Amino acid sequence: MTQEEYLNIASKLESEILVSVEYFEINYEGYQTEFTENSDYDCLDYGINLKMQSGKVFGFIWGSEFTQYGVSILEQPIQAEVSECREVDVSQSSNWCKIVGSQIQNIEVIWHWVKEVGFFKKKTYFPQSVVITFSSGKVVVISALEISDSSHWSMADNIVVFFNQSSAHNYGALNA
Repeated sequence: MTQEEYLNIASKLESEILVSVEYFEINYEGYQTEFTENSDYDCLDYGINLKMQSGKVFGFIWGSEFTQYGVSILEQPIQAEVSECREVDVSQSSNWCKIVGSQIQNIEVIWHWVKEVGFFKKKTYFPQSVVITFSSGKVVVISALEISDSSHWSMADNIVVFFNQSSAHNYGALNA
């Protein structure tokens, strides 16, 4: 996949109206995250579906189109990629309920880069984050990032959904 092809997929979200949101977590025995508290972000162990009024569904997972790991955008539900995940409808959670029903005004992709070790190695650019701006004025940042205890790292096999741009910036999700 090229950057242009990726951006073409991302641009298909513009003008869509969000009607529901599902989170997907890998089923680990004895582990279950709740997404009801009001915080600046939600950490997911797999991905998110955004369902649109048009009937389209866009999935966001950690993927490897460019390098391990960046944000992949699927033009289909995540269920087409994986079958053993716990699905959680978060449309009415304290963060998403303010956004559901809004139209997507703008999509921006934040590209980071990684360089192989050694001299004269080229940089490989990958989509670290997707910034979604809604008609309601709300902004959501979806990033291939992991936050655990007091540390965080990018290029992770997790997805973090930020509801606050300053938090996204503090955790490096918006730093190009």
